[in-house]
Amino acid sequence: MIATVLALLLAAPTVAAAGPPPPSDLEAAHVAAEAAVRSGDYRAAVRRYRDVLADLERRPATDAPEAEWTRALLQLAAVESVLGNGDSARAAMERVLAIDPAARLDPELYSPSFGRDFDAARSRVAARPRFRLRVTTRKGTGQAYVQGRSLGAVPAETRLPAGSYRVGVEAGGSVQTITLELVRDETVTLDVDAPAVVPDLAAKAPPAPPATDPSPPTDWMRPTAWVATGLAVAAAGVATWQGVAAAGSYSDAKGMLLPDGTLKPGVDPAAYASASSSFQSERRNAWIAAGSAVILGVGATVLWLLAPTSPVEAAPGGLAIHF
Repeated sequence: MIATVLALLLAAPTVAAAGPPPPSDLEAAHVAAEAAVRSGDYRAAVRRYRDVLADLERRPATDAPEAEWTRALLQLAAVESVLGNGDSARAAMERVLAIDPAARLDPELYSPSFGRDFDAARSRVAARPRFRLRVTTRKGTGQAYVQGRSLGAVPAETRLPAGSYRVGVEAGGSVQTITLELVRDETVTLDVDAPAVVPDLAAKAPPAPPATDPSPPTDWMRPTAWVATGLAVAAAGVATWQGVAAAGSYSDAKGMLLPDGTLKPGVDPAAYASASSSFQSERRNAWIAAGSAVILGVGATVLWLLAPTSPVEAAPGGLAIHF
């Protein structure tokens, strides 16, 4: 595995030379990481590669191409594997495969064991549900990007597993980029023409009048919806339990009777009365629990439909509309 890492790092400049030259500060960080690997300081190399990824996270979509993400993530995965950090290595591989499920490793740069781990990560990513992400702009023009990969002209769509992604749009020389936590189907509208705030003008602007009719807070909806859902499930479980118990009590009581409805010889009338009473009580409890489950389920559904969506953080100077 150490030989794999060294081969990968020594070959990296050749690979980079085949395309546009990367930003100098990113290349300097890669060089520092390669030096750490050559000296055997793999923990320092991990820190360097994570610095590269953090730098990419701060860049506009057009300045953080997919090739840079892939390069940094695969090199990070290789070094983490040397350190025995399997979870971190797998997470880095899965981020690559989330954007490009068909990604392939160069067998001359990676060992067979690393390749097997990469194929296992591919299977895990393929098994996850994928959500629709639609990216557009207010004017309906521009080029969309996700994690540095161009999606083409807006409106553009792709399907991705749950995770954190850098989503951006370039139009007319302007770029707006946001970080999106994708957990369901999403539509993101970016405003690339939003003017920057001028500090002097903002300071002279009159203060906003105090709100007289604030909108009621809605932060309680999601927690309440979760509680209602849990209670509905619990009520359904009680209804099932009491229903099964009622069926058993009914069977016991019926087994004490002759076909003509009279008690069988030797049957204690008190035992029959107890079984009948248990049946009535358990059946009543089952109906009450079932009704409660339905009411709570309807209430939870309404709350889920009315609960506000989680916000999307827009880059400074831009506007993101999250549906």
